[in-house]
Formats: sequence, structure tokens, C-alpha cells
Amino acid sequence: MLIKGPASTELCDKIADETDEEMVGVRSKVFPDGEVYIKLEGDVEGERCTVVQTTYPNQHLLELYMIQDALKENGAKIIDVVVPYYSYARQDQSFEKGEPISARAFAKRIELQADNFYSIDLHSEKIIDFFSISAENISAMPVLANYSKTKEPDYLISPDEGGIERVKKAADEIGLEWDHLEKKRIDAKTVNIQPKSIDVKGKSVVILDDIISTGGTMKEAAKQLKEEGADEVHAGCTHGLFAENALEKLEEVCDSVFCTDTIEQKSSEVSVAPLIADMIR
Repeated sequence: MLIKGPASTELCDKIADETDEEMVGVRSKVFPDGEVYIKLEGDVEGERCTVVQTTYPNQHLLELYMIQDALKENGAKIIDVVVPYYSYARQDQSFEKGEPISARAFAKRIELQADNFYSIDLHSEKIIDFFSISAENISAMPVLANYSKTKEPDYLISPDEGGIERVKKAADEIGLEWDHLEKKRIDAKTVNIQPKSIDVKGKSVVILDDIISTGGTMKEAAKQLKEEGADEVHAGCTHGLFAENALEKLEEVCDSVFCTDTIEQKSSEVSVAPLIADMIR
């Protein structure tokens, strides 16, 4: 059975279409005092259940915990948890004394009532090691790469060295050249961002990243590529958080902005449903 998490309803519909799995809805509401209520809208006793629920923003994290508890309470035989976007993934270590390792804390809570865990493009691979149950990180780069072809790019580019492996994988998928951007400090107030080795003059490029949050890095990268002579610059990512009006800011400098439906929104032009459907099958 597919359990339709309130944060991922459209994604669940697509997964159900691909797998023909029976789907159980989840009713969710918030009480006047801010507490969250959920209720399973189907019988799950004795069933293997796959709950799909993104955990951003915080309300959806609480919903996931309660969905898991409801599945266990109502006799689900096996509970597979799919978190398309795993929130708090960037706090995967303690940076200062006194801080928690939030990504680990939530992993330990999720695994209390789960048999298997799956996520899409975790910000850090080490998060998988926080789970003592079977856990897998699924790459969305193949589907992002195939969608990128609609932009007819000459190159795929990573905005920094940290995303090289992701972009290399995407470029290999569609047979394109790739590069990453390097930051070079000119003076105390000026930083130049440019491709490490390729010439983008007169070319079309797609910048790919795992997460766009405030969009500051991506916006500056697109601006610099245009100044380097790029004809078109498109920005794509797996997880579009787009905090602080980031989408509007990016649209000022990019020819297009797109993301997957791990977080459902108007820019979710690429679906990870086929990846989750393959996992379920």
C-alpha cells in the first residue's frame, strides 16, 4: 500500500499511476493551538506500507512521525519510509560546541517505527550512516539531466566543487561536457565566479545543484556566466526551497529555473515519481 503523505500528495498520485499500488490517504489538520492531527483513511492491517512524505516545513516532519505511529498502531506489517526531501540535512555535524547533530537526531526518531528508509539527493551521504535500519539515497540527477536536454545546453555546470560528482553523473547521462565554477577573490569586496576550464561565450549552460535555498550562490553564478558571455543560463536543482523570494530573484538573471517535485510547487517541472516507483517495484 502507498500511504499518501500530506506534504507529497501530487507525487504520490504519480507514483500510484506508475505502480498501480493501492493508496491510502492521510487526513491532516492543525488545531487552533498549533498541534497537528492526522488520521489514516484506510485499513493497513497486515500490509506492507510505503509512506511518502517530505519533511519540510516542520509541520510535515511531525506528520511523518504520527503517520508512522498510526501505521504501527493499526497493524502494518512492514513500514517503508520515503522522504523525498530530508530537512535538517545540512546540520550533519556539530559545528560549534553545544549544537546537536540534527540530521542524526531525526534519523534516530524515524527508524524507531520504520523497516526501511529512502531519500532523494541527501545533502550529505553520511546521513545514510546515521540509520541502523536499511537506508538508501537515490540520485535524481538522471531525471534532471534528461529534463535539462529540453534547454538544449552546451554544458552542465556545478556551482561549486562540492557538486562535481552530481553534475558529472548528470552530464554522463546525456553525453554532455561539464565543468564547475571557481571563486576567485579580486579584492576585499569583489569575488569573481567563473568556469574552471570551459569558455561559455555564446553558449547555453545549465547550472545544477542539489538544493536552492536563498539562491544567493546560484544568482551570482548565473550573473557571472552572463558576464562571461553565456547566451543562456538555466538553473536547476533537486530540492527547491526558494526561501526569501529566491525564485523571483533567480528569474531576474536566469532564462529559466526548474526543480523536482520533492517539494511540490510551481517550479516542480521534473518528477522523481519514476525513481520511487522503481524502488517500490
